[in-house]
Amino acid sequence: MGSFFNVAVWRIPRKQSVVSPGSRCPGCGHAIPWYRNLPVLTWILQRGKCAWCGFRIPVFYVLVEALCGVLAVVSVWLTTIGWTRDLAFGWGVFALFSVPIALIDWEHFEIPDGLVASAFAFGVFVRTFFAQAPADGFLDSIRGALLAAGGLYALHFFARVILAGWGRLVRALRPRGVRWHWRRGWRADVLLLVARWSAFDDDMEALGLGDVTLGLAAGACLGAPSVLLGLGPAAFLGVGGYFWRKGHPRSAQIAEAAGVDPLAIPFGPFLAAGFLLSAWLLHSGYFQF
Repeated sequence: MGSFFNVAVWRIPRKQSVVSPGSRCPGCGHAIPWYRNLPVLTWILQRGKCAWCGFRIPVFYVLVEALCGVLAVVSVWLTTIGWTRDLAFGWGVFALFSVPIALIDWEHFEIPDGLVASAFAFGVFVRTFFAQAPADGFLDSIRGALLAAGGLYALHFFARVILAGWGRLVRALRPRGVRWHWRRGWRADVLLLVARWSAFDDDMEALGLGDVTLGLAAGACLGAPSVLLGLGPAAFLGVGGYFWRKGHPRSAQIAEAAGVDPLAIPFGPFLAAGFLLSAWLLHSGYFQF
């Protein structure tokens, strides 16, 4: 799956098929036969280079493959510490699909519907097939998906109303004339914040519809409580991500190329991490919901 996700991360944002053509060297374009396309192992044996042209294959690809392998092992390990099989494998499904979803969203401000739909379908399947009572597992999965998506959509809607109202209030109260000495020190930071808030309008989103669909898949795999509780750690991680991207000029260029606010950050990676973390804490018995 890690090898396939590498293909998906590159091709999906570029509207290319993830099935055809097969994997090729990014340097010379030579088709890679199956025996030279073994995840992690081939990269190590070939010392990270193409067997035909010597093009250096980025270590990013092998890291994605290794990460997916680790997540799969962790999913199986969860069954040994008290998790039911359906929840453990549901956690694994969402964790695996979160890898390409997070990478694509981080780079392109896009959460592909195809990956979300696949995560949802696989999540419903494992929650049904591996449950002690398949019918109950299926209903729990569907119920979790609908409740999670409904909660996130409500947040999406009311956040837009609140942000738009806040923007109108700030525009009404902001000072009309700004003296030169106000532009220095802490006053400059306040003015920048006021200018930022003044830009809030009816189109300002705290949570995009792509994030809502991600909640649908997460609810099917992890359950609604894990999604709702995951908003807290997701917001905390998102603050760190904001300050990280703020210090990298290329991030603003990526945002502008995607047609979004240069100061915006993709929230999908942090939502996925928050959902997985809250599910870990919830189902491991660290707290009750």
